[in-house]
Amino acid sequence: MARNEKEESIQIGFREALALILPYFRKKIWIQFRSVIWIVLYLTLFQLLVLRVPIKEAGLITLGIVSVIIGLSFFLEGLFLGLMPLGEALGLKLPQKLGIVSIMAFSILLGMGATLAEPAIAILKACGSKVTPWEAPLLYYLLNEGSDTLYISIATGVGISVLLGMLRFLYGFSLSKVLIPSILLLLGVSIFAYFDENLKYISGLAWDSGAVTTGPVTVPLVVALGIGISKVSEKNEQSSAYGVVTLASLFPILSVFLVGIYFSMQVPKPMLEGEFFQKEIHSTKGKFLLGGKTKDFETNQKTSSTTPNSLKKIPKGIGNHIYDAFMIALRAILPLSIFLIVVLYLVLKEKIPYPEEVRLGILFSVIGLTIFNFGIMFGLNQLGDQVGWKLPSTFRSIELTDSTKYIQNFNPKAVFTALNEEGKEEKFFYLKERKSYTEIPYREENWDQSKKVYEFTPIHGPIFGKEDNLLGYGIVLVFAFVLGYSATLAEPALSALGNAVEETTVGTFRKSLLIQSVAIGVGFGTLIGILKIILEIPIVWILVPVYLFLLLLNRLSKPEFIEIAWDSAGVTTGPITVPLVIAMGLGIGNQLGTTDGFGILACASAFPILTVLVMGILVENSRKLSLDDSEQKQK
Repeated sequence: MARNEKEESIQIGFREALALILPYFRKKIWIQFRSVIWIVLYLTLFQLLVLRVPIKEAGLITLGIVSVIIGLSFFLEGLFLGLMPLGEALGLKLPQKLGIVSIMAFSILLGMGATLAEPAIAILKACGSKVTPWEAPLLYYLLNEGSDTLYISIATGVGISVLLGMLRFLYGFSLSKVLIPSILLLLGVSIFAYFDENLKYISGLAWDSGAVTTGPVTVPLVVALGIGISKVSEKNEQSSAYGVVTLASLFPILSVFLVGIYFSMQVPKPMLEGEFFQKEIHSTKGKFLLGGKTKDFETNQKTSSTTPNSLKKIPKGIGNHIYDAFMIALRAILPLSIFLIVVLYLVLKEKIPYPEEVRLGILFSVIGLTIFNFGIMFGLNQLGDQVGWKLPSTFRSIELTDSTKYIQNFNPKAVFTALNEEGKEEKFFYLKERKSYTEIPYREENWDQSKKVYEFTPIHGPIFGKEDNLLGYGIVLVFAFVLGYSATLAEPALSALGNAVEETTVGTFRKSLLIQSVAIGVGFGTLIGILKIILEIPIVWILVPVYLFLLLLNRLSKPEFIEIAWDSAGVTTGPITVPLVIAMGLGIGNQLGTTDGFGILACASAFPILTVLVMGILVENSRKLSLDDSEQKQK
């Protein structure tokens, strides 16, 4: 009889099941849609209305953005069903059955596995193609031939961070005991790197790596583990869930610097392109730098002046990209899941909680991350790169290389001569496009007589006046602030942090106040980051004074506000913001010839700490004044 009841309880038709599941997934997709749509619309409308340039491959980008929304929805649901329960179960059982050494080893491995599963980590490899090996050899190596080493170094840094986080949960020591020496060490290494020809170009990458790690996998999984440990720890009165995000973002910065120092002597020094191809490309260091791509670089260098861009690199088919996205997802999720299950089942001898849900969650995570990675390739990365590439046209004339045209059967007899204001001759010809005629400047070097092809790259800008006009710069800075501010308001993690902070502070630090403080800080940080790329300001000039000032503010702030402020920076760099901002920064850098296009995320992470600490001091002073007033009234 019991068996029949069990069978009856699971009998449900396909339509009924669909009716139950669809509203649930519609709600989850809607949450991700709201977090993505605003920033996508903002970038799209800015390019169309302000920059006055059409979106290239708009259909493919739209498909990519839809893939990002659907993929992220499945991925996060998979984490909730599969990996989070495993993390909390391990946190409960580890202190009961293993010693402190085993817990430390497990924490390091968990941090490494969670980092490699982060969706945003894959964007770093996509950035490798935007760096030249002669201008920044060490940066090029870490993003190309040495990308696996870079990933492992970042993951190791997070592993050490998780270890310290778990020790905080166990022993309850304050965040400042780790924070102050760590920041001073990072600033010292950054100053050292500034005076090295190679290391100075990886400073932006190193500080941005800290922002990449605090994503939707690492933070919830580590917090779930920490909460589990806290429940059975007897010395956790002073510890809190805050501070975990901060620690997870600090040590990856140091690990990237250490890897850079190790490889800096094995790659060439920065040099001019011609010098690199003449002297360095066949040297020991040059071969190490390029790996097996030496011949490809020589071929591209020889054909760059005569071969159209579309023929230099044959793009992969959609099927190959889907396969690549699937393999990246599989390598990210499967090892982490197996590791958690093996430790729980074989080492701790515990049953897996809700095994059916866990299996479904792991499946959802792989499917979601595959779709998300595909969307990053064709959606967010492309959109961010396009906007960044064209953004300088507000204050400077730029070449629209993605609109390059090749005029077949070109006849030089169609070329006219005109005099400019200085009396010098300039050549031009007319090109008929549809029903209109466009005046095109003629340059002898663009004319291939053997193929009778003329290569023409349109010039765009400056849109708002003369070259390097202040209005154009101002528009870029306003665009940067609004981008950072609005993207932060759309982050679901910030809303969750605001609820937790308001509850923890018993309404003293309101949710709306925290959100606005963080958003203003991120907006200003994004502005400074883009200004850093445009003016080629070394990132050490920005971060050293800012972080020293932050340490001073720590002395004036209450411990709970310190932890809230430093954690608030991590929740703003989600899986949507990171690829867009990195792609946009590199796009701006490539257009202006800036070697280091990294650093926007680092600035966007530093300034919200500043605004929240200042707001926390103001809130505390206001509370003290209110208490003093109430005491005086009672007297």
